[in-house]
Parts: sequence; C-alpha cells; structure tokens
Amino acid sequence: MKFGVFLNQYYTENDAFDATDLIEQAELMESVGFDSATLGERHVHEEGFVEPLTGLAALAARTDSLELGTAAMLPALYEPLHLAETVATIDRLSGGRAAFGAALGYRERELAAFGVEMDERVGRFLESVELLKRFWAGEEVTHDGDFWNYDEAFVSPAPDDVPVWIGGHADVAIKRAAYRGDAWIASASSTTEDLREQIGTYEDALDEFGMDRADNDVVLMRDCFVADSVEEARKTIEPYLLNLYKLYARWGQTYMDEHEVEVDYDELAEKFVIGSPEECVDQLRTYEELGVDHVLVRCQFPGQPQEPTLECLERFGNEVIPSFH
Repeated sequence: MKFGVFLNQYYTENDAFDATDLIEQAELMESVGFDSATLGERHVHEEGFVEPLTGLAALAARTDSLELGTAAMLPALYEPLHLAETVATIDRLSGGRAAFGAALGYRERELAAFGVEMDERVGRFLESVELLKRFWAGEEVTHDGDFWNYDEAFVSPAPDDVPVWIGGHADVAIKRAAYRGDAWIASASSTTEDLREQIGTYEDALDEFGMDRADNDVVLMRDCFVADSVEEARKTIEPYLLNLYKLYARWGQTYMDEHEVEVDYDELAEKFVIGSPEECVDQLRTYEELGVDHVLVRCQFPGQPQEPTLECLERFGNEVIPSFH
C-alpha cells in the first residue's frame, strides 16, 4: 500500500500558515518515505486558498521522488488545452511524477464564478477528461464537442504518462472512474462498510470493461494524526478540526449551522486514522484488507500550526509506513 499526504491549503484568520509551509512539509515527507503529495481545489474562499497547479509546480522543484497529484481538481472549469499544457509542464518539471485527480464539483458558487451551470457539470467533466487524455497521449486532436472545439490541436512536449484519478461516491461515478480513469478516489466520508461495497462495485466495473485490477488503483483519503495516544491526538487537532467542519457548514456541505458544529469522535472513529503509531497501523490494515492501494492522509487542518504537523508527518513516516514494507 502506498502512502501520500493531502496537504492543507487553507488560510484562516489570524493563523501563521503560508503556502511555503507546503514545501517544508513535502521535503520532510520525502525524507521519511511517503510516496505522494496531493493538493485539492477550492475557489472564492474568503480567507484564502493555495492554487493547486502552481503549488505542485513549486513542489516539483523541491522534491525528487514524490508523486505529485491533484485530489481533486474540477476540469469543468478549465479550457482543456491550457489545462493539459499546464499539467504536462508539471510532469516535465518533476521528471514524470504528475497525476491528475478529477471530480465534478458540488459548490454552485465556485462553478458560477467560472460561468459554469450546475447542470453542465457532467457534460463538461466527461468531455474535458476525454480531451485531456488525448492531449497527454500526444494526439493531434480535432474535436467538435458540446463545449470545446479544436482543429489539429496538440500538446508538445507531451508527458510520458499522466495517470487520471476520478473521484465519486455514487455507483455511476464509481463506474465512470473504472471506465475513464486509472484510479478511483473514494469519498473521505465513506464508512468501512461503504468502502467494502464501493470497492466491489469498482472491481466489478473493471471486469465488465475488460480492465486489469492491478493497473487500476483505489485511492482513499483519511484524516489522521499520530501521537502517543488517541487522547493526545484529539487534544492536539480538535480546535482545528472544528475549524474545518465550520467551513464545511458555511459552504452547505453539512446540514449543521457553523455555530452548532461539534466533533463527534464516535461517529468519525472509522473515518479517522488517529492515535499511537500501533493504533494507526491497525486502522490502516483494515483498508489494506479491503483493497485500498493508496492512502492519502490529511494531518493538518485549517489554522493548525506547522510544528505539530511536521511532528506528525515524521512519526507517520518513521513509525507507521515501515509496517507496510
């Protein structure tokens, strides 16, 4: 099983976070054995948010082995040729380490800012992913589509290979990932039982489409913190975890008002990897047994200082990852 980090990109009011913190984290991650670093996408966030492709380009210049991916971007928002060129350049800068994770997007305000209607999401997503794969394969693309048109367009130099990861929770989205991608990004909100059923759906779809499971990964994001105990881990991250849930409530991702948000650890227990290194290993074994190939841990939450984040990453690399090698 591979291990990566879903890096924090949120600025929050009165905290000391800066985009350059990600460089320090990535350099440490590489030194302690992580396989990947990923960035997500968000727009019109009042306090600020690190743009993912610029961030990955910076990480490409400061690392040597980490796979650098998006988990996930919203291709519906972009002109595909320009997006393909940008990702191809990151792949070149990193020596072939780029991966592209894609999702539909759910926040109407973000889509509207780019002139995209909610009911256009699926069509734009499907057309864009098809075009991106053709550009990255080095094709000369002539295309007359619903949203974009090209006459003998191409990307040069084309990357050697940019794997496409596709996120989704519903069965149709999981099947879409099997048919159109190289990996499926499981929802961070999925329970263990959800994952068991969803991985079954993914594997059945791969069989249906005549694809080899060994060539198609299951990628899972989990919130994580490694400390001496569960109690110490909770004490360290709880104020910052609350910040994240308040942001989710503000964006309408939860049914709660941001002033009523609480952390319910009983409800979240099986969606967390938290506690001592030994406890974290036990929790990760469950995902390995289910068939997860690549775990992305999120160890820093909005407002959380850099020092405890670095300590967690170091402990995860030195005391958790070796148990899986």
